[in-house]
Amino acid sequence: MLTSISPLGERARGNRWSLTITWLVMGTLVGGASLGAVLGAAGRALPVTLDENWRLSALALAGLAAAAWDLKVRRFPIRRQVNEDWLSAFRPWVYGWGYGLQLGAAVVTAVNTALIPMFMLAALLTRDPVSGLLVGAAFGAIRGLTVTLNRRVRNAADLARLSRRLDTLAPRARRLGALAAALLAAAAAFALVS
Repeated sequence: MLTSISPLGERARGNRWSLTITWLVMGTLVGGASLGAVLGAAGRALPVTLDENWRLSALALAGLAAAAWDLKVRRFPIRRQVNEDWLSAFRPWVYGWGYGLQLGAAVVTAVNTALIPMFMLAALLTRDPVSGLLVGAAFGAIRGLTVTLNRRVRNAADLARLSRRLDTLAPRARRLGALAAALLAAAAAFALVS
């Protein structure tokens, strides 16, 4: 995605990168918020009553499991990417919006971090559609804004440098994701004991 929708690629297609990215980020917000709201509503519909201590404990354990997964396992079975044929078949607002919806909805694209199921569990455990929506919107915004990492790609050499840089930084990004999961687990544990 980062190399497909770059200023270089959009210019080659006769499009404005900033507009395509705006649609993409809006799509990630809507996709994440929609999934979060659905999960929050599903949490409310659970047949069992889950008190706050139970939910915080579940979130803390999920954070620890997510951190361990991202540090050790490193692979999920879902490897689907967005359809790159859209770039030549549709207008930029269509593929920007469509890619964004898919990225925000999380599990319809490649699942490359345990933060995705953790976000989904957090939205479910809110047991409230509005709270789930907020969790999902935050997730979608973060996921959507990552596409701005390519904002300085102006030529093929920039694109190659970005690709190499992303490959080099992948282990560090995985560790940062694990740290984020661990921090979320710590926040849930702190809320549990206070």
